[in-house]
Amino acid sequence: MSENKRHRTRISAGFDAYVNVGDIVIPVETRNISMNGALLEGCDDCLVGTRAELNIPLSPGVRIVVEGDVLRASDGLVAMKFREMDELSFTFLHRLVQLNAPDPEAVDQELMEIFRKLKK
Repeated sequence: MSENKRHRTRISAGFDAYVNVGDIVIPVETRNISMNGALLEGCDDCLVGTRAELNIPLSPGVRIVVEGDVLRASDGLVAMKFREMDELSFTFLHRLVQLNAPDPEAVDQELMEIFRKLKK
C-alpha cells in the first residue's frame, strides 16, 4: 500500500511481541505500528482473514493487547488491522505512537477526526 493511502501516523517499531491465534502463541517482531494496525515479521502461519491477538510487552506488568485481523501476508510480513483494545492498551499505544511520531500533534488530530465521525 502506498504511503499516501494511509490515514494514520505510523512509526518504525522493532518490539518483540507475540501473536495468539487460538491456542497457538507465535513470537513476532513489529516493523511498524499505528493506532490502526501493525506490520509484523515472523508470523508465517498467520493467514489472511485470521482473527488474532497481538501482545506487545513494554515492561514487566505493562503491555499492549490488541485484537485484530490479518489483512495481508507475504514475504514473511503480516499486516494486521486492529479491531479492539481495552482502555489501558489504547492509552499505552497512543503514547507510544505519539512519543515516536515525527508530528505528535498529528496523532491527536487523527483521533479527534475519528471521534467526530463516531458522533455523527
